[in-house]
Amino acid sequence: MAANEDERRRLLEQGNGSSPWYNTATMPTPHYHHPFTQPLQNPAPQEPQMSEAHKSQPARMASMVPGQQMLTKSYSVHADGAPGYLTPLQLGRHELYERVPFTAVFGMQQKERNITEAFASYAADLDTLEQDQIVYSRTNQHLSELERDSRRSRASLLLMDELEMDAVLVTTPLIIAIFVAGLCQFLVGYNTGVMNAPSSVVFSGHSTLEWSWAVSVFAVGGPLGAIAAGTLVDTRGRRGAMAICIYTFLIGGVIQTTAKNMMFITMSRFVIGFASGFSSVLVPIYLGELAPPTLRGTLGTLTQFCLVTGIFVSDLLAFPFATEKGWRILFSVTVVASVVQILCFPFLIESPRWLLGRDRASRRARHIIKKLRGLRYDHEIEIEVNHFVSASHKQACDNNEEHTSSKVAFFAMLMDKQIRNLLVCSLALQMAQQLCGINAVFYYSTMFFEGLIDSPLLGTTIVGGVNVAATRNVPVVDNARGVSAGIL
Repeated sequence: MAANEDERRRLLEQGNGSSPWYNTATMPTPHYHHPFTQPLQNPAPQEPQMSEAHKSQPARMASMVPGQQMLTKSYSVHADGAPGYLTPLQLGRHELYERVPFTAVFGMQQKERNITEAFASYAADLDTLEQDQIVYSRTNQHLSELERDSRRSRASLLLMDELEMDAVLVTTPLIIAIFVAGLCQFLVGYNTGVMNAPSSVVFSGHSTLEWSWAVSVFAVGGPLGAIAAGTLVDTRGRRGAMAICIYTFLIGGVIQTTAKNMMFITMSRFVIGFASGFSSVLVPIYLGELAPPTLRGTLGTLTQFCLVTGIFVSDLLAFPFATEKGWRILFSVTVVASVVQILCFPFLIESPRWLLGRDRASRRARHIIKKLRGLRYDHEIEIEVNHFVSASHKQACDNNEEHTSSKVAFFAMLMDKQIRNLLVCSLALQMAQQLCGINAVFYYSTMFFEGLIDSPLLGTTIVGGVNVAATRNVPVVDNARGVSAGIL
């Protein structure tokens, strides 16, 4: 009897209950590691083989399990006994990577935690079940409820420790990318509102028709820029397209700041409108591909927040500079912001997803992923690469994703029941936003308020402030009530 108790105690102390390097067992890994095979009736245990990626781990790790090759903290084993190297928490991240980017709305931080906790709980349950079977095969007795709870609790605690250590890092390359891309959207908003206040002081004596042309041609350049961006972001890369966008803003800003008459103002507005349409396509793609899946929603909101902030700042700067001598300073903000972007550009990284889409063995993509995610070991980088590759394959509209036309992609989304409603809803909301007349307010609100209130510029600034506050509260509503409530 005493021998059985000693054996039970020894078995309970094996694996994840006593060592930080444990085996959660039987967790399936994604399809890109090993295809599922038919379960074997009595699979023979196989000695795990060290992969090339795991050879990069420090030597001290490889010696922590005597007589065995080193595995990660928790690893998965298929029905055929082949080991996989995604932990339950990495499986949770993989699940989020495969979601269509624009379904990764604000609140994904909590969603990722829920998914990873579910995987961790599942792994702990499987570990407890496996250990119960081992104990029964050795002692002919099952674990008691107290022993099961103890085993499950210890396994869950170790997995949750890994969850905390694997928290998403906001790295310097990501911060620089957010800053440069955010400035592009800031300039979109700024140039939307900058023509509002100084209408009576810029080349005073111009006709209403001349000013109307100068303001409205911005909206003519926008669609052309958006169309051009759709092609250039794929052919020149996200970083190359960002350079085109920045220099287009710079050229338009210089023409506008140094304009000699209304014709030059009109030309500059067309160029800046082109850059704005270009930015509106490029920035969400670029940030969506760089961001961890839990931050996609946050950065998606950030792009719109930068835009409305630009409108608000143009209203604020109009107080001191919307004068006959100061209006060029208002227009020079575009030039200054573009120069700042150019200074930051050498530190801007390319999208690893775009690089992997062109060459899945790209060493440059792996180097960028290492810096972007703050990774240290080769096997961690390969896991992240697999996340990108698997997500690209899953989200492809056909089997030849690199040559899928925009028309094919659009109709493929319409036919997909999971994203059709999202697509239609997004298009309807954008149309409603454009047709409700808010753009006319941003362009001409100072004229609208003349004769109605004592300070038309103050009324314009209040409108811009309300716009910023509403945008800032969107994530709060989405988190508290859900996206559907936010749309309503």
